[in-house]
Amino acid sequence: MNREKKGYSGLQQQQDVDRWAWLSGFDARKCQQPILYLALVDQLKYAIEQGWLRAGDRLVTHRELSRHLQIAVATVSKVYRQARQQGLIHARVGRGSFVSSYPVLGQVIRAHDFQSINLSIIKPQLAIGEAYMAQQLKALAAQPQLADLMDYNTQASDTDRRAAADWLSAQGVELSGKSISICSGAQHGLMVLINGLSEYGDHIAVEHYCYPGIISLANQLGRKLIAIEMDEQGMIPQALDKACAQGLIKLLIVVASHQNPTTAVMSIARRKALAKIVKKYAIHLIDDDVYGFLSPQLPALANFAPEQSFYLTSLSKSVFPGLRVAYIVAPAQYKIRIEAQIRQSIWMPAPLTLALASRLILAGQAAEIQRLQSELAIKRQRIAAKMLIGFNYLAQVNSYHLWLLLPDDFSSESFCQALEQRGVLVSSSAYFNAQQQAPCAAVRISLMAPATEDELVFGLKIVVALLVEGVTAV
Repeated sequence: MNREKKGYSGLQQQQDVDRWAWLSGFDARKCQQPILYLALVDQLKYAIEQGWLRAGDRLVTHRELSRHLQIAVATVSKVYRQARQQGLIHARVGRGSFVSSYPVLGQVIRAHDFQSINLSIIKPQLAIGEAYMAQQLKALAAQPQLADLMDYNTQASDTDRRAAADWLSAQGVELSGKSISICSGAQHGLMVLINGLSEYGDHIAVEHYCYPGIISLANQLGRKLIAIEMDEQGMIPQALDKACAQGLIKLLIVVASHQNPTTAVMSIARRKALAKIVKKYAIHLIDDDVYGFLSPQLPALANFAPEQSFYLTSLSKSVFPGLRVAYIVAPAQYKIRIEAQIRQSIWMPAPLTLALASRLILAGQAAEIQRLQSELAIKRQRIAAKMLIGFNYLAQVNSYHLWLLLPDDFSSESFCQALEQRGVLVSSSAYFNAQQQAPCAAVRISLMAPATEDELVFGLKIVVALLVEGVTAV
């Protein structure tokens, strides 16, 4: 067939080439993996890592791939099924298979890797609050009608609502004219708000380097991310204004304090400037303030644009991640919409852990745990500062993590892989890159994850040794 006569444009030809680019260099006979469908899954993963395929790209159909490789459709079905199980792709009914954000959260946050020194996950020190938790669990067990905490209950108790209001007020959040909703952790809260405030195909503005959970949710929910440039204080107002002027942005997600991964903290002036833009373009703002307790002197970003803002925080970083308790503060008129999203997704937060969280808050123990976590973070940042003298990194005096900028010899992936071979896990900048372009050479290092200072020091010594040895060590 003469494609030119059929209107087959140069662009369409290029798109056809791109559809098969992920198979570049693939030869089943030379693969280390002898099982064909698994070899193809490995090739798909490699193509995503190399940027040949990006989040949102549509894959060819089962039959097209079958014809192209001259293999059985059943084999292709195994490829796509395995890729879905690994989180590499996702299917949309009637639309096909699409590349998901990569890596998936389970690969970014390796919470259960006990064979290595894990500097890849940001979490509080669990031992700090263990005695308080034991005390409140004992008190819970002694209360009458304990089984009520295992029943269906879509409405938080009066005690839970009072604890939520007390906790949020202590974080400096303005509650006047607002509703409070309780969800199951900040990741769930983000999903609730993204679903409730935007629709499939909408554009969401985020920091150029942002929390991987946002990237994962956007891909899963069919939203498009617009990455906004950053500086030492985080998102740049002028860059946001320029993006908003295009008329595409429906929703803005910002981490104003101890940003993940860069540790940036916005000044009051920066918060006011961003809020002014939110008001100017009448867009929704999600103030993701899970680390706000580390900067108690700064008012919540949401306070500066109260009619457009949705404040989100959780107890995961300040108290215990296993509580799975988070709070959403929203304009009162959005309460029904938000509560509906919570019921549709999880029906209700777990009453037992919610009751435990409320007890810790009302007894003042959650605040004490939070204070001790911040003090420990200061101590561990001092350890890191002594060990990383001469190297380029970003941090705050009490951040849970730091953002290490690598020498030119390294790529983020090569550095992470070399460290993993030496028994240390860190997080590559590629995990946080919302731009879908080549990320900067950097890694995020969590200082709070190791159980002891000795373990932290040992891990950082390995990091420093690799930095000194340079690329020849990789």
